[in-house]
Amino acid sequence: MIQVKAFTFNPIQVNCYVISAENNECLIIDPSCYFGSEYKELFQFIKNRSLKPVGMIATHFHFDHVMGAVKVGKEYGIQLAGHEDYKLLFENFDLPTQIQFFDFEMEIPNPPEKLLKDGDIIHIGNEVLKVLHIPGHSPCGIALLCEQQNIVFSGDILFEGSIGRTDLYMGDSALLISGIQKKLLVLNENTVVYSGHGAFTTIGDEKRNNPFLYL
Repeated sequence: MIQVKAFTFNPIQVNCYVISAENNECLIIDPSCYFGSEYKELFQFIKNRSLKPVGMIATHFHFDHVMGAVKVGKEYGIQLAGHEDYKLLFENFDLPTQIQFFDFEMEIPNPPEKLLKDGDIIHIGNEVLKVLHIPGHSPCGIALLCEQQNIVFSGDILFEGSIGRTDLYMGDSALLISGIQKKLLVLNENTVVYSGHGAFTTIGDEKRNNPFLYL
């Protein structure tokens, strides 16, 4: 059974998730640490729980979601994974361009070593996560679904009462909403949605209350 620990990191308040299995393997979703105290908090949690990080996954390649990828990767000797369409984003809006645009400084991670596509299965212990490719906020946006436990990590695709912004490079509101409707709103209404920013929600609550979904 997957256990979920949420952290909120960096000045843009990105949710970083450590998900662990019964064999103590864990994945780090959106390694977004920025300040030294945030790295310390993350590393101490992993140490205290005797967890073994086996990978990092970026829900998309906007800079705020990978701020800590370099240091976290070095700390545990793990690789960064992400959707293969990061290449489309980086054609005109790569990470150095992004941090210049938003006036930030950070260590720039290498492109993802492990490329994901829609429908891929990621194993953690005896549990699996299914990759759901939902572009519109970013061409490489993915959600990670654990069907056995009715849990989905939605990155910046779906929020409590909102959706990801679509005014950045390759943003497309119609594409984003269509993807949410076809791939997320069809899930069990009790599915817990762990978003890239803000509070968690459920699919049922968003079907009933989210004004951006035109339902």
